[in-house]
Amino acid sequence: MKSILEYDSVELSENGRDLIILDQSLLPNEEKFLHLTSAEQIFYAITLLKVRGASALGLTGALGLAMCMNRFEARTMAEFEKEFMRVKRYLSISRPTAVNLVWGLDRMESCYYRSREVTEGRPAAEAISYIQDQLTTEARTIKLEDVKMCLAISEYGASLLKPGSGILTYCNAGHLAVSRYGTALGPIYYAQQQGYMPKVYACETRPMLQGARLTAYELNKAGVDVTLICDNMASDVMARGKIDVVFFGCDRIAANGDVANKVGSSMLAILARHYGIPCYALGPTGMLDPSAPTGSDIVIEERPSFEVTDMYYDKPMAPKGIKVYNPAFDITPAGLLTGIITEKGIITPDKLGTLK
Repeated sequence: MKSILEYDSVELSENGRDLIILDQSLLPNEEKFLHLTSAEQIFYAITLLKVRGASALGLTGALGLAMCMNRFEARTMAEFEKEFMRVKRYLSISRPTAVNLVWGLDRMESCYYRSREVTEGRPAAEAISYIQDQLTTEARTIKLEDVKMCLAISEYGASLLKPGSGILTYCNAGHLAVSRYGTALGPIYYAQQQGYMPKVYACETRPMLQGARLTAYELNKAGVDVTLICDNMASDVMARGKIDVVFFGCDRIAANGDVANKVGSSMLAILARHYGIPCYALGPTGMLDPSAPTGSDIVIEERPSFEVTDMYYDKPMAPKGIKVYNPAFDITPAGLLTGIITEKGIITPDKLGTLK
């Protein structure tokens, strides 16, 4: 059986014509890799959480856009550009809260315009082939940069840990959610490699159970000492002195340092403040969204009601027709965070302006 770090959850095939993802909706019971060959398949893979995690979504957007354009047969540059813009817009609406998805797509658009300028005046076939190569190279570069970014976050986060540190984490911001290593789980892997043997408590993360299905799965597979708890047990383990630090990821950072992450993250920050436990959000500076002055300006995606009432149950666990409120994310105010751990270092929320 392969180590969790021996394969990636998102990658582009060698010929650039298939986007390969690990179907996370099937974990932990089945490891199945999907070969996606159309924008529509990518869209539904994202919306159905077959691929998820902020950085992984950015990679999926970039690699997926390159794949779609490698497969598109255009006779003219006008046709090629029209399809490029169509696919970019289409993929951008699949998960509105995750800023990395749009960031990856926007970076590919910048690459497209640079490449088009270079090919001005060339025959259409030659120009299109050149642009396809450049888009593929750019997407692969984004992935390599993401690996380096995750390693840097891992090192900074691990600097806060001691041998045997107790860590409480939420949802899944690990190897499955990025190119490699992870953000919130990255320091755990790094500390494990340094012989620190951290003890992790993973909240199950209702209603989609990413903590139970994904975080517990990947940490256990990596040999990390991990204990699964229900979300409502977080206060108990903190009160019993089992937690030294809280680590969770982030899907978007507002200009004032407020963080959008999986719904329930703010609950842990509030509890950590009560018990005097440091609480950190971990993510790349690419999560920073200057267009959102505060967390209240971040659009929160609402998910289908069946995720709460039916998902993972043999029979519905709520009355038929009951009203359900199911936001995918919540906002953790900057004042509740000890810091935000990025690839540039550990930034206190009041110093967030240094990232701009």
